[in-house]
Amino acid sequence: MSAPIPVLSDGVVLLRPPREADLPEVVATCQDPEFARWTLVPLPYEPPMAREYVLPKLDPDTWWENPYWVVTVVPDERFCGAIDLRPDGAGGADVGYGLSPWARGHGHMARALRLVAVWALTVDRLEVVTWRALVGNEASRRTAERAGFRVHDAVLRKHAVQRGTRVDEWVGEITLADLAVARTSATQQSLTSRELQVLHRLARGESNRAIAEHLGISENTVKNHVRNILEKLQLHSRMEAVMYAVRAKLVELE
Repeated sequence: MSAPIPVLSDGVVLLRPPREADLPEVVATCQDPEFARWTLVPLPYEPPMAREYVLPKLDPDTWWENPYWVVTVVPDERFCGAIDLRPDGAGGADVGYGLSPWARGHGHMARALRLVAVWALTVDRLEVVTWRALVGNEASRRTAERAGFRVHDAVLRKHAVQRGTRVDEWVGEITLADLAVARTSATQQSLTSRELQVLHRLARGESNRAIAEHLGISENTVKNHVRNILEKLQLHSRMEAVMYAVRAKLVELE
């Protein structure tokens, strides 16, 4: 049996598994002229196409072959768009995303893309996530750059095929090192010295009780520090915090 489908959130956007009830919104989004302009969705886009693409992803076994999240804005779980990973089986994946017209202009997709990149590189242990967009799709490029992707200035000429026509493409990527560069400075400034001490102890595998004894504070205070660390790093568990801290060299194991 496959692992449960992960739900990701930074407190503003929440990424959840798809539902059959999302299908009308999926169709409406894919029929939007601006969405169709920059993507590879077939035209005309008909409801059976949405069913064929989305419904298999309701099964966790199928979902893990092509991770796909519905983007929602807290606390509403209405479909606002989608983001997916297309693994290559060798430590990498392409990422694709699109927002519904009614959800654009608020930075929601940059948040969603950041969440997926962090999850892919730290939890799913991918080495690289690659972004691609047709040249001219400035909105997608800004989103990728805000999420920490390194977008190359060079244009890949005739690199993509859109509905039978070869077109120019932009490409960028993000690795764990890029996450570290983007976050290290801000993290070191935002984490207090005590939180950094707690993070160091977490990376050594110490329990809350052991950390409390070493630092001379209460166990409840340690729990509060751990919660603050997870919120500031936009992570979801102690294990993710340890993995991120070690890989990003925020702490070093003895």
